[in-house]
Parts: sequence; C-alpha cells; structure tokens
Amino acid sequence: MTAFVRSSITGTGVGSSWTCQPPPGYKPGDQLIAGLVVDSGGVADLSPGWEWLGRISGDINWLSAIDVYWRTATAAEPTYTISQAETADGAIVIAALGNALGIPQVYGTEVQPATTAVESPSALPEWPLGLDLRIAAGVPNNQPVSWSTPLGYTLIGSAQSEDDVAITMCVSPLASTAPVDEETHFASNVLVYAGAYTVLVRARQAPVPQPPVVQPFAPGRGSSSYRYVFTRLLDRTYLGDLDLVNVAFDKRILQPGTLNAAIPIPSRKVGDQVAEIIPRDATELGSGPGVITCQIYREGEPWGEYWITKATPSRGRRGTPAIALQGSTLDAYLARVEIQDDLVFGGDDQIAIARGLLNSLLGQANANISLSLQAGTSGVVRDRTYLESEGGTYGQRLIELAQVDDGFEWMINLELVGGSLVRRWVWGYPTLGTLDPPPHLFADGRSAGDILDWSEEIDALRGATRWRARGSTVSTDASTTSTPVVSGVHSATAHLAAGWPRLDRTLSYSTVTQAATLDDYAAFWAAKAAGALRVDQATVALGKIPSLTPNNLGDAARFYLNNEWHRGEWRTRRIIGIGITPSSRDHGKEEARLVLEGQEAPGA
Repeated sequence: MTAFVRSSITGTGVGSSWTCQPPPGYKPGDQLIAGLVVDSGGVADLSPGWEWLGRISGDINWLSAIDVYWRTATAAEPTYTISQAETADGAIVIAALGNALGIPQVYGTEVQPATTAVESPSALPEWPLGLDLRIAAGVPNNQPVSWSTPLGYTLIGSAQSEDDVAITMCVSPLASTAPVDEETHFASNVLVYAGAYTVLVRARQAPVPQPPVVQPFAPGRGSSSYRYVFTRLLDRTYLGDLDLVNVAFDKRILQPGTLNAAIPIPSRKVGDQVAEIIPRDATELGSGPGVITCQIYREGEPWGEYWITKATPSRGRRGTPAIALQGSTLDAYLARVEIQDDLVFGGDDQIAIARGLLNSLLGQANANISLSLQAGTSGVVRDRTYLESEGGTYGQRLIELAQVDDGFEWMINLELVGGSLVRRWVWGYPTLGTLDPPPHLFADGRSAGDILDWSEEIDALRGATRWRARGSTVSTDASTTSTPVVSGVHSATAHLAAGWPRLDRTLSYSTVTQAATLDDYAAFWAAKAAGALRVDQATVALGKIPSLTPNNLGDAARFYLNNEWHRGEWRTRRIIGIGITPSSRDHGKEEARLVLEGQEAPGA
C-alpha cells in the first residue's frame, strides 16, 4: 500500500501568537507536513516539536516567508503554536499522511513577484512509490484569493488570513522514479509576491513486491516452464500459486488482452488451497474475482498480469470439479473507472495529457494500482477537456487520445526491474517497438519452418474511402434546433484514384465539441483503415528462449513465406498483438498467435 492523505486542517491568525489544532483522525506514526506563510514583520516559528525543512524569504514589508515543516505524529498531539510579528498575518495547511516513511524531499522556488501563475518546481524522486505534494502561497494586495489545482492533483486544503496571505496544498500519487514536472498554481488575483514547494514523500512499504519464492513441490511447479502467481490488485499481496490448465492468454496494443484458463479440483486438499484465492463463501471479500490478478511467468520472466474478473466453479456428470477463470490485462481496469471530475488540458503535450489522466485515476480512492509512468514527451501539443457531465472512463479517453492523427501508442507491461516487479505504463511515438532492423524472424518454408499456420483477411466492409467524425452539439439555446459538430471529409485519395468506389464512414465521438479534434480523428482513420482492411495472422512455434515476448509488442518482424500461395517472398510486419497457448497434456506445442498491423475503426 502506498502513502495516502488521512486528513488535513487549515488555520489562520493575526498578531504575535495564534494556534492550530492537529489534523482530525490522525494516527500515531503518521507523517505531518505543514505549509506556513507569513507576511510583514519577520518570519514565524511553529512549535512544539516541528522540524523545519525549507524557507522562501520575501520582501519584509509584504511576504516575510513561506516555510515547510514536518513531524511524526504521537499518540496525543498537542495544540500547535505559531509565533510571528505583532503586525503579521499567517495561514497554515497541515496534512496527516498515513504509511509515510522518513524525511521528505523538499524543493523550493525563488520568490516570484507580481504573478497569478505560481510555479512549483520539477523534482527527481529518490524512491518509486509515495506522494507528490505541492504547496503554493503568496500575498495579494488586499484581495481574496482562490486557487486552481493542477491537473492530476487533489486539493488537500487552502487558507487565507483576511485578505492577506494565502496558501494552498495539493497531492498526487508518486508511482515511479521518473522526474515529476513543474506545475502551475493559478491564483484568482495578482499576488504581489509568491513562492511554491514540491515535497516528495516516501511510502513506508517496499515500493513493489519481489517475485515470491515458491517451493518445488508447490502447485504449478511441475514440468511446465510457466508459473501462475496470484496477488491482490491494489496492495499486490502474494496469495499463492495455482496449477492452471487449458491456458490461453493474449495482449494487444490499445486493446485489453484476455486470459482463459481452468483450475482442476481433484481433491478436497487442493480445493482448500484454491479457496484461499477463489473463496467458496460470498462473505469472504478479500480475494476472488475483481480483487485478484494472475501474474504469468515463463522461465522466470514476467509475461503478463491479468485482472481476474470471472470464476465459474462447476462439475459435469463425470469427473471432479473445476473452476473456469477469465481475466483481462490491466488496461481493462482503466476502462472501469469513470472520470468524475472536470479535467482541462490546454496546450499540453499529448503524453503529458495521458499521464495527467493516469495520475488523476491513481489519485482516486481505491483506484491506485501502482502504475509506473514512463517519462518524456512526444512534441505534439493538444487541447483536451474531459467533463464529469459527459461521462466516459479513463481507459476510453486514453485510447481516444492516442488514436488521432499524429497520435501515439501505449500499453501496460509487467516488468522485472532491479529484482522488483513493476507495473509499467509505456508509450511510443508514433509507435511502440523496434522497427529497423526487425528483431524477429519467422519462416514458412516448403519443407519446414516455425510458422505453423497463417491467414490473410481482406474485408472491404471494415474500411472506407471517405471518413468523417461527428461530435457533440454546441448550442445552448433550447428553443433552436442544434446540430452536432462534424469534421471535414478525409478521403483515401490513392484508393479513389485507383478506381475504388465511394465508401463512407462517419465515426461518433459524442463528447467532442472541437472541429479540429474531429478532423484529427477522421484523418487518423483515413490513413489507417483506407479501402479494404487487411488483417494478417500467423501462429508460430516458440523456441526455448524466444526473441519475442508480450512486452515487445510494436516490434517489426520479418516473415519468409514460400508455399503454394506465396512464391518465396519476404514480408516485414509490425506485431500489434500476441496470443500464447502454453504446452500442456492436451496441447503439445507452445504456440504464439501473432496479430500483424491492421486497424479496425470503432463503430459508427
């Protein structure tokens, strides 16, 4: 479990001394973080028992100081006293953080004069799991101040002493050691002087679980090179290994992959072991479908993690019971969490927007699945607004954000980094994977090869030659007829010039109101799905140490085809999906079904 904000409190005071109570509901051992701002007359002091971490000093006649303090909560926290100059105003925000460890990292700015946009600095986390707190403060010219909260952050508290000093504190989950960006805190009125902090807090628990050590006699440890490890989705607690049969799992770029398997129950002893993971009783809420994941290891290497969403215990007329399992890659979880806050991005890199969406999701209660987010930007700037009233899920919006003209690709991998398991959100612009030179080779020779079967589907009804995108209506006058915004037509010019007929597709994006965004969608599909959609698939036999794994999706591969249909030709294709069937008693060969690049447009 990562660190979290248990509670907070704010306070203000005027004169030489005033007090503030501890945050309500704090627990002994909680880490307390305080942001304090004081205006004219000299710096302040917070006591008793607080350790000072940083100070931004300002003009003594306006902004004396912005300070950050911390302490570890005791069983009985006292009332805190703030001492300052006789003529000073002060404001404080205190947060109680559960599961936090050690002295926070603190980064402060210089004083920022005459501004409404207060910048909190970028920072480099020393640990991969915890909290990213931002504190901004300033002094207006006798004006009330309200603050915006940066995208992906949650407000902890704001305070202002009369119309003088004002302060705000917000938080976002910290899920990797990637640098955190500079953030802007907009004030509603001009601040004569201002400053801000970035405070990084470490989670008490180890950042990610290590692969569990399993005894040789444990279930799932036989002659197969695969292990099936079950953990809890949120806190990643190890629950046990299970011996799965009839296993098939797949993974695709920008689409959730699936897992299908069965758990045989040959005896009551095995049934009791399985019941620790798939409970018999509905009152057992700490495990079972919805709560657990299955991590798949091949020869000790992580090949995927699947959120288990369905289990069907049954027994036929003959034989012993078995449990059918179904699950999906963690992309499917993103599509089950609705956006219930208004999120506005203006002039932001599309990758920063994606990370903003994910940070917003990870900041929601009971939704932090501890994703490590790949850093960097694509250089493509976009505007996006996601309103609570429009509905939609985080997964849906992330896919839509990626599938536009000059878009990008993303997926979630389970990776072993420094001996620890990491759920890593990775992206590629314009695509994922290694293309040149292609790192994989498969052959279908006239006598032998590792391509077991192949198919080439060519379907004119799944593509089109003229594309449009229809959005939402923008009229606010109920007395007039409103019409939706529609993009221009984007044509498959090469196909039309070659003699293709007009085939129209109008795609629906019911929440989009900007014509430029709709044009991006139409242009993307005109380029990706023009004419007849071709979907190539090939099933290949996997070697002992294959070059291709589910984490390599997006890579190019060379295929040599020499058979009754193909006349000894080489093809290079990107691999955008992979389906694995491990070897078993009923299925002798370990196979991988490869889905090669080809796009299918969403429903009109």
